[in-house]
Amino acid sequence: MRKILSLVCMVTLFLLVQSQARAQEQEPFKKNLIGGSLAFNNTKGSATWYDSEKYKSTRSLVTATYARYIKKNVALGINFSYLYAHENNPTTNDPYTSNTNSFYFAPFIRYDVPLWQSRFTIFNDLGISGNYSRSIKHFDTYDESSKFWGLGAFYSPGLMFRLKSNISLQASFGPLVSYGYTRNDNAYGSNSHSLNFAGQHILDDLQFGINFLF
Repeated sequence: MRKILSLVCMVTLFLLVQSQARAQEQEPFKKNLIGGSLAFNNTKGSATWYDSEKYKSTRSLVTATYARYIKKNVALGINFSYLYAHENNPTTNDPYTSNTNSFYFAPFIRYDVPLWQSRFTIFNDLGISGNYSRSIKHFDTYDESSKFWGLGAFYSPGLMFRLKSNISLQASFGPLVSYGYTRNDNAYGSNSHSLNFAGQHILDDLQFGINFLF
């Protein structure tokens, strides 16, 4: 009886894999991809125990993507993003609230790696980026404005699930590795370089999106 059950399981698994493979092979090749994703992060607390509940920070990110496949699993594309961030920080000697608006664009090359014969695909984006950001801090007696712009390079992987022949869902964690140059155009002015690796706070940048292929 055990051998029969094992045989049935093996045959079922084989038929499932074969049907998925045939379904994938029959899916027409789509040259264009248009997608979008949303991300939201809310942080509370601080290092000061007596007012840890007063600190608050929220971030909302909207991203739009267009890609053109030049081969079966290779595409050229561009990302556009808008980020809004709000911070309420009463834990310093000079409490403040701040609002930040950031704009981001990034041309990239994408390489897809299908996972076996399933509907899942790992995509790998390698590209360069540019960004502009303006932040206003509101103190009790005055306001402080800062402008930033920067250039960078990045590698960002993600996971796509082919829901239909022309619709796919995706999840990504933002850049896994990135380099950035930032220029601060405030009264003092400053330049900075950074090399970043995704670490323990990678879930803070988790993004979900939907893509349309045609």
